[in-house]
Amino acid sequence: MKLTVYNTQYDRRDAYFFPVEEFHYYEGEPVTVKWAGAHELAIRTADSVGLRIIQRKNIREIDGQPYTYTEGLNKTVTRIVAGSKGASYEVSVGPGGSKCTCQGFTFRGKCKHVEALEQELA
Repeated sequence: MKLTVYNTQYDRRDAYFFPVEEFHYYEGEPVTVKWAGAHELAIRTADSVGLRIIQRKNIREIDGQPYTYTEGLNKTVTRIVAGSKGASYEVSVGPGGSKCTCQGFTFRGKCKHVEALEQELA
């Protein structure tokens, strides 16, 4: 498996005194490790590191084919959040739309709780 992975340091490349490449290139075999989450890919490489855990959202190509990680976009995420005045609200964001149990969402159809969860999942 050959991976093209976006280098997260590239956004801050002006802060470094050395050139920062936009992508890392890795080659190896995928492995299953218990400490890698669903949003991560573990591969065994032949380099000095040996095992790499890569964030799926940073992968741009697998074996030369474009790759986009959409796991967080295909399921509904529900959280209980605390409001500014101490009340708790149930917030859900998913492909079918968003909802919140706060009064602001009831009247306006949007609220800061939903916006915060959407931003967290983006």
